[in-house]
Amino acid sequence: KVLDRWGSTGVQEVINKAVFDAGHFIAVFPVENEAKLTDHEGRVLPDVFLLPEGSTAKDLAYAIHTELGEKFIAAIDARTKRKLPGDYTLKHRDVIKIVTSR
Repeated sequence: KVLDRWGSTGVQEVINKAVFDAGHFIAVFPVENEAKLTDHEGRVLPDVFLLPEGSTAKDLAYAIHTELGEKFIAAIDARTKRKLPGDYTLKHRDVIKIVTSR
């Protein structure tokens, strides 16, 4: 009856408010292929990282793996294809490719 009347239970809305509004987190999607928005296995947007507001591209690299953070060169915004520096402040729902040295 709740779904018929209101269209949802409201649980997802409560979770979103707790995490993104009260918790001050952002959701960032790392990808390996910025053109197809996929990882190395071809899965589309397989991961999301919840990071504190104010996190940088380099923070994302370290969150994924310490080695990515240590070898970080730049990031690429998958939507705009723009190269981003390590101190770029991430935005909610950014889709980012991390570029590293070998």
